[in-house]
Amino acid sequence: MNLRDFLKKVKDLPTISAVANEINACDKNDSLTAKSLGTIISRDPALTATVLKLANSAYYGMAREITSTERAVTILGFDTIKSLALAISVFHVFKNQEGQLFDLKGLWYHSLAVGLAAKHLALHSPILTCDKALPEQAFICGILHDIGKIAFAQNLPTELAEILKQTRSGNLAQHEIEKSILGFNHQKAGQAMADAWNFPVDYQTVIRMHHAPSAAPAGDNPKIAALIMAVYLGNKIAKALHLGESTDPHMAKVMPEDLRNLRISNQSLPEIVQQTRNEYAQCLEAWSYEM
Repeated sequence: MNLRDFLKKVKDLPTISAVANEINACDKNDSLTAKSLGTIISRDPALTATVLKLANSAYYGMAREITSTERAVTILGFDTIKSLALAISVFHVFKNQEGQLFDLKGLWYHSLAVGLAAKHLALHSPILTCDKALPEQAFICGILHDIGKIAFAQNLPTELAEILKQTRSGNLAQHEIEKSILGFNHQKAGQAMADAWNFPVDYQTVIRMHHAPSAAPAGDNPKIAALIMAVYLGNKIAKALHLGESTDPHMAKVMPEDLRNLRISNQSLPEIVQQTRNEYAQCLEAWSYEM
């Protein structure tokens, strides 16, 4: 099987809300503003309620209650509320699945941890701090990095069961076993999902390359290469800290050359790890899986 055959076989890829699709579409067309973002979110009462719940959680520590999405955008910022709305939409994809072959709750918490670690790596990287939107983009890319696994669970349960069996019992990484059994991996499937959800091409590239940052197209766009590296390292950090449950138990060390690619010093790594651990603990209170 190749990716084209897989996409033909898939009747319905997991979907996110129409509001999230609209946010992505407007963002791709450069027509999304703080005002229009609040208006779009307000069209979905359930999403509005969840955004306001999270905006008012102890995680953000607001002194006064935020009562509208427009106010939330004003106080917390355009990039924060946009990433919050998108993260909530992706969160429901992790929740609303039947016949689970693996721990979707654990994978959600793992993805959340990868997003947080990627964000803190971005905040320490001079390549990515030059644009204030990039740390939030790193957060969303971290949350999205393993979404292809959900498509496999929903559409290729027999093949996925064998992939997971070989992953747990052998030395090869899951994405390598996927390639040998399916002819493609969860990164490619995840890219297809992100495309269907209208996420930017840059996000799709990060999803596709998050296990192979050395193959990233660094020459033309160093920011994209740095985002890929942030998610790649964020994945390592989340697994090393045992935050959530990845479907692939294999561990890998953060190497000095990885940090150098982000222009981060080795001395900064303990601080990044501690910030990730602390923020993850705060996030668990706000991001209840029963939300």
